[in-house]
Amino acid sequence: MKAMQEQGQITLRDMIHQLLQVDDETWGRYAFSRELLKKRILPDQQNAMIAKATACGKEYARRIIHQHGTADAAEIAGKLELKVEFRDVSMVGKRVLFASFAPPDQIIIMQEPVDQAVRLTAAEDPGIVELFTQKGIINTILGHELFHFVEEQFEQEIYTRTEKICLWNFLGWKNVSTIRTLSEIGAMAFTRELNGLEYSPFVLDVLLYYGYDAASAHKIFRDVLEVSSGRCRETVDYE
Repeated sequence: MKAMQEQGQITLRDMIHQLLQVDDETWGRYAFSRELLKKRILPDQQNAMIAKATACGKEYARRIIHQHGTADAAEIAGKLELKVEFRDVSMVGKRVLFASFAPPDQIIIMQEPVDQAVRLTAAEDPGIVELFTQKGIINTILGHELFHFVEEQFEQEIYTRTEKICLWNFLGWKNVSTIRTLSEIGAMAFTRELNGLEYSPFVLDVLLYYGYDAASAHKIFRDVLEVSSGRCRETVDYE
């Protein structure tokens, strides 16, 4: 095992091993913790939304697999006539970018973060290399972006687009908004189902970030643990 990071920070190896055990609801709550509209949604409502968005992602993954006769993300992208482009650059201003979907049909994946993640994994823990191969990471990222394309195609019916909250209501005039977090939760569930993953793709948030900003990767890890410990306290209180 590599030496611990400065100030006693946990190693990447140990972070990944712990995050592989985190369940979908905890990841969903972590995602909601970064949602701009979270204060307008009660915790119980968030839990229900997490469950529905996760189920939505899985359902549409099964539909796509059945429709195209394959679970291979690259094959599906080809059959849907999507333009998948790989780029080396991963920084947009001060922001690290791993992938993006640009309607109507373009998916961009940054190659450098993937290559770096594969190297880091091999160096930190050869025992989990098979979980994070280059092809595996790319297919996971591609599957995530495929879901955003699917959302565009089924925006009138898909849960992650139809679930909305009212921002204000004045004299019969309403301003409603979709909830971006639901789209991300759905995309993670979609690509997990598509790729048959035994862990949440949210783990890549830490792995891909680590090579560029270790401090941010550690913060994500701490935030997830905080959400997890909060859930445990709620369970104890309930019982």
